[in-house]
Amino acid sequence: MSMTSFIVDVEKCSGCGLCVVACKDEHVGSAYEPWTKPQPATGHFWMNLRSYETGKIPKVSVSHMPTMCQHCANAPCMKVCAENAINRRDDGLVWIDQDLCTGSGLCQEACPYDVIYMNAEIGVAQKCTGCAHRVDEGLLPRCVGICPHGAILFGDETGDVMIAAAANGDPLEVYHSEFNADPRVLWKGLPRRIVSGTVIDRDTNDVIQDVDVAVRDLFYDQVVSTVTDAFGDFWLRHLESDRKYQLTVKKVGYGEQVRVLSTDSDRDLGEVVLVRTD
Repeated sequence: MSMTSFIVDVEKCSGCGLCVVACKDEHVGSAYEPWTKPQPATGHFWMNLRSYETGKIPKVSVSHMPTMCQHCANAPCMKVCAENAINRRDDGLVWIDQDLCTGSGLCQEACPYDVIYMNAEIGVAQKCTGCAHRVDEGLLPRCVGICPHGAILFGDETGDVMIAAAANGDPLEVYHSEFNADPRVLWKGLPRRIVSGTVIDRDTNDVIQDVDVAVRDLFYDQVVSTVTDAFGDFWLRHLESDRKYQLTVKKVGYGEQVRVLSTDSDRDLGEVVLVRTD
């Protein structure tokens, strides 16, 4: 059987929450043996929507991350389960055998992503199964099928859809790579440091549109660039933490602004003033 993966594109997620509702509609009150017993009506979020505020006032934005079990290849939950109740299917989906689980809770404590829940009523651990019952019928997981923006994809790693998603746009990465869990959920556009500001004409005090703004990572020479919008605002996103960057702000007819900044936190530079040269 081919290995499967999820791809979550944070940039496409609007935070509508339909994936959360669909997951509950699929699992609350419904058992899909052997993969899972019913999800309780309250307290469990096998699909959860985590929101992260980024930027600095007044330029603040929110990123939404639909988060479920990461179906790790190096899963800590499997290592601590004395009953060997946590298993991995041939397609990579991780599931908890509800008949073997004794409800010790060790897997919940071991999970670095906090996506395992204890069902106190029946005394077992539960989590996202990747809708294994639907996958076996050739269907998509409910969260994937319901997303109106195509923010969640699922499929065979060698399939055309997944290959195209991996090749288009931001590179794929894992959430919290430092956990070394080798998850099968891959991400695009994970929230990182943001540098923002507004470019102003010194003489007229007007905002300037279509100004080229770029930062160069002084550690790795990587460049992130953008242009100012109709309000003179710019947002440089997906910058690494605790790096030194060289900021360059330039437009034909104006003197260039260059400065060095640190990304120990999100930065709003306020007004960046350009002086006319003609």
